Amino acid sequence: MKKMNQDDMITRQLIQLARRIKQRRNLHIQDLNLTTSQGDALRYFYEHPHQTIAAFKVYQDITHQTARVIVQHMVRLGVLTLTPNPNDGRSKLVGVTPLGKRKYNQLDQHGWQTSTELFAGFTPEEQQQFLALARRANANLERK
Repeated sequence: MKKMNQDDMITRQLIQLARRIKQRRNLHIQDLNLTTSQGDALRYFYEHPHQTIAAFKVYQDITHQTARVIVQHMVRLGVLTLTPNPNDGRSKLVGVTPLGKRKYNQLDQHGWQTSTELFAGFTPEEQQQFLALARRANANLERK
């Protein structure tokens, strides 16, 4: 029974941590006039040029409809562009506009700020241990 209590405490801490990270991200991203999902899309398309909405969907593990809505909204904001895919007429390639590049640079700075706050007081070794454990926990859940 003691192990279950410890597992429950760990789970609650992880849920709290996830909420706090999301709150921090929302706080840091609000001045960019983007949601965290849109910020994730901007980061993906900036770091993976000339990808499709379908590739973003797979990367984020979201539905195609959700990915399409995110991208279309960002096109309307002038952050992303869609161009015909020369290799597949059924899809479009997503590009980042100059406004999107400026927002990406700001987003990147906000990410570093959240990371700095999250890992304050951690040694580099503790950060690596945390990363290894987080990857292992994610892999466990991906198998379900």
